[in-house]
Amino acid sequence: MRRKFLALAIVITIFGVGCSKTDGDGNASGVTTINENDLGLRKGDIFTEDEVSGVEAKYSSAAPGTSSRLDRSFTNAPPMIPHEIQDMLPITIKNNQCISCHSRESAKEMKASMPNLTPIPDTHYMDLRSKDQKDLGHLAGARFNCVQCHAPQADVKPLVENNFAPDFQDGSEKHGSNLKDTINVGKDTLKK
Repeated sequence: MRRKFLALAIVITIFGVGCSKTDGDGNASGVTTINENDLGLRKGDIFTEDEVSGVEAKYSSAAPGTSSRLDRSFTNAPPMIPHEIQDMLPITIKNNQCISCHSRESAKEMKASMPNLTPIPDTHYMDLRSKDQKDLGHLAGARFNCVQCHAPQADVKPLVENNFAPDFQDGSEKHGSNLKDTINVGKDTLKK
C-alpha cells in the first residue's frame, strides 16, 4: 500500500512539473526571480570578495569610569560595555581585570567616584546549577568570561532598520537586574 501511494505521489509530481507554464527564459510564470546580486545585506556578487569591505567599527575611547551607562535592551539583558576594553583582553579565569572595578567589594568602594559603575549582580555569585542556588561568596567559575555576554558598543550605522523599543515594568530595569528575585518564577510549574 505504501509503495503504491509513493509511486502515485511521484507520478503526480512529475506530471505537475512537466505541465507548468514557463516564459521564454524557462522561468515559471507568476514567479518572481531575484538576481543573486540582490540577495543578502551586502548587495553584490555573492561569489567574489573583490568589492566587499568591512564596516569600520569605532568604539568609545572613554576610559573606564568616565563613560555613560547604556540602557539595557530588555529586562535583565546583559548590560553593554560603554568603555574601551582593548588593554583588558584576554579575560581568563586567573586574569580578569573587569572584577577589579565591578566586583561587589570594589563597586561599593568606587561608587562615589564612579556613579555609573555597574556592579556584578548577585546571580553571578550564585551556584545556579545547584538545587538551593546558594551564594558562593565569590564569582562563580562559569561566570568569569565577561565578554561572553557583555560586549563593547561600536558607533556604526545599522545594516537593517530597527524600531524595537524596550518596555520595562519599572525604570530600575533600565540599568539594573532583578534576576535574583525572578530566576525561579514559574519553576514550580515545570513537570518533574
